Amino acid sequence: MSALSHVPRIVPLGLALLVLAACGGAPADKAAAKNASASACTRPDTTAMYLAYREYIKATVPTPQRFLSAAGTDSAAPEDGFRAMQDKGPSYFYGGDSVAQRKIRETLESVGPYASLLIVQRAVTTSAAGDTVSVRLGGHYIGGQHEGESATSRLVVVACRDSSWRLAGITDETQK
Repeated sequence: MSALSHVPRIVPLGLALLVLAACGGAPADKAAAKNASASACTRPDTTAMYLAYREYIKATVPTPQRFLSAAGTDSAAPEDGFRAMQDKGPSYFYGGDSVAQRKIRETLESVGPYASLLIVQRAVTTSAAGDTVSVRLGGHYIGGQHEGESATSRLVVVACRDSSWRLAGITDETQK
C-alpha cells in the first residue's frame, strides 16, 4: 500500500476539521466562556451568596448574634444567604405583617437581649462572564438595646478564583 492511498481519507478529515473550526463564532465562544467561568465555582459548601452574606455579617458592628430575613419580600435572603446566617447564629424569618412581626419580637425577647439583625438584600449584579458577583446588603437591628439602629450598608464583591468563591472586596456605602 502506498502513501498516496491514504490521501483521500486525510483530505476529507482535514476539510471537516477546518469547517468545524470555522463554525465556532464569537457568540458561542463567549457563552462557553461564561458557562465555564460560572461552573468553575460550583462547590456546594461555598456559593457566591453564602460568602457575601458571611462577609457582611463579619464586618457588621455591633456584632449581631441573631439574624432575621424579611420573609416574602424581594429583600429576603436567598437560600444560601440564609444558610450563612444560620451558620453564624439563630436565624428567623421576619414576616411582612404586624402579627407575624410581633410574634418574632416576642420570641426574640423571650430568649434574651441579644443583638438581632434584619439583613436586607438590596441588589445583586453578576459580571458578564459569571465569575464576579456584587451584592449590596444592609439592615437594621430589631429589639434589644440596638432597636431601630441601622447597620452599615455594604457592597460585597466576590469572585471565582481557583475554583472557589473568594472575597474580592467589601466597601461601606453612605447612608441616604
